[in-house]
Amino acid sequence: MNPPEETTVTVRRDVPFHEVDGETLRLDVYESTATSAPKPAVVLVRGGGFTVGDKGEFARHAIDLAADGYLVVEPQYRLAPEHTFPAALVDVKAAIEWCRTECEQVDPQRIAAVGHSAGANLVVLAAATADDPALEPDMYPGSSSALSAVVGYAGIYDFRMGLDDRRQTYLGGSPEDLPAAYDLASPVEQADMSMPPTLLLHGEDDHVVSPQQSAVLAEALDPLTTVDHRVVPGGHGFPFDGAHYEATSETTADFLATQLASQTDRDPEFTVDDNRNL
Repeated sequence: MNPPEETTVTVRRDVPFHEVDGETLRLDVYESTATSAPKPAVVLVRGGGFTVGDKGEFARHAIDLAADGYLVVEPQYRLAPEHTFPAALVDVKAAIEWCRTECEQVDPQRIAAVGHSAGANLVVLAAATADDPALEPDMYPGSSSALSAVVGYAGIYDFRMGLDDRRQTYLGGSPEDLPAAYDLASPVEQADMSMPPTLLLHGEDDHVVSPQQSAVLAEALDPLTTVDHRVVPGGHGFPFDGAHYEATSETTADFLATQLASQTDRDPEFTVDDNRNL
């Protein structure tokens, strides 16, 4: 038997994708060289309480998914308190539309998103409010922000549960002052029959975001779409914990392969070509 061919994952960093409020937001693109055929895309959105952080948190996941045959992007998004809701949501939708508009190698019918914590809120809410004119970016007029599948890790899905200062900072005030914003930012209130298949994973020992957040969303989604809800070992950072990474990655990969009808299999050997100048 011939040895498997090596797959190279290329990484293009700091690609501009959204010009807004005088800022240029950028994303990183991960892609395998194994095939030039149209491929599904996955948008990875990190957490940070809507107030801190930058792209790069999902680098390991991105490399693995790219080796599976996906084009993977991890975008920046605007942060509170300088930018309150819905700025971050609009940025995530811009990343989805960038994949659909700017990437000839992407199959526009097969785009998914995966998020952790605040990022899980953003990807699930993007799916729940797809193509809502009030929440769309100006950069890609006529492009759709719809998703074919969505994955949430340890997400915040109802802003009225377990309030903390960072969530109030993100939404611009208290639930008493801004009840409409709290409803609009909560996927449990926005999901309808257009919601795509959804995977919800939450660590059983999460003391940052209660596992009840995922349970409540799963109950809301059950009559609307296919939903796979699992409480898994670990705390809030379980997707990045070495003890739980492989199980999380496998569960996610199986879900995406099923929902996006991907026929690609990960090559057992691959390298990463990190080209920062593209």
